[in-house]
Amino acid sequence: MANQEVLENYKKLEQEIRTIREELRKANEEKEAWFKKKESLKGDIRNKVNEIKEIKTEKDKSNIQLFDFKKKRDSYNNEIRKKISEIKTLNTEKEKLFKKYNIQFDPSKIKKQIEELEKKVEVEVSFEKEKKLMDSIKKLKRSFDESSEVLEISEKAKKVSKQIDELRKKAYEVTGKISEIAHDANYDAFMTKVKGVNEVRKEQEEAFKKFIEFKNIYNSINQKLKEKLIESSKYKGEFGKEREVVKSKNRQEKEKILKEKAEEVEEKMKKKKKLTTEDLIAFQGSDYLEK
Repeated sequence: MANQEVLENYKKLEQEIRTIREELRKANEEKEAWFKKKESLKGDIRNKVNEIKEIKTEKDKSNIQLFDFKKKRDSYNNEIRKKISEIKTLNTEKEKLFKKYNIQFDPSKIKKQIEELEKKVEVEVSFEKEKKLMDSIKKLKRSFDESSEVLEISEKAKKVSKQIDELRKKAYEVTGKISEIAHDANYDAFMTKVKGVNEVRKEQEEAFKKFIEFKNIYNSINQKLKEKLIESSKYKGEFGKEREVVKSKNRQEKEKILKEKAEEVEEKMKKKKKLTTEDLIAFQGSDYLEK
């Protein structure tokens, strides 16, 4: 039989193995828990990225609209600049004509005066007064004819000014649409989702680090367990050999006793003495040993 010290060492080793198995179980639970969390966060990221793609699709459509509206606005602004330049040119020409013909009044005002005087002539009953009115109308018409070129330029300028107002109105409407798209709620949602994905990615990275950490711990403990199991198997081998030796000795002693008993029974049989049940069992045992 193994000595007491060896047996105590063996018991101590078995306790260490049980402790290591428990550590291994806990390490495996931690490892699997962090792996599951990592995979779960991976799924969350995938879902959030899909949501971002949907928002981005809508945002891309908005960007196309934004591009078109900006193009229209720029086109309107270019037209406005051209029209303003055109008015400046017309006003310069108008000033030159005012100086050339020494025009003191705006031709449009002269025309209005003519129309007012003509109305008075229609209702006037005094010949003298009518004659004076007609003289005034002739003078005004002469001045108007001289300034007809100025009036034509003024009408052109007035027409261009109206066109500028219409263009500005259209540019204002387009600018409003640009502002509306630029401040679309989808943009805020897009940025919020992107920020959320980045945060979950950081969390997933931490979970992956923890998984690797406990995987290494698990592998280290598992290696330690293997070494202890190998050491334990050696003890078991030694105990097994000793048990076989003890078993063999016991068997030999038993065989010796049975053989002696059988010889005694044979002696009784020769002397024709009465055999007991114990004698018969001993005799059968010797028969079995011979076989």
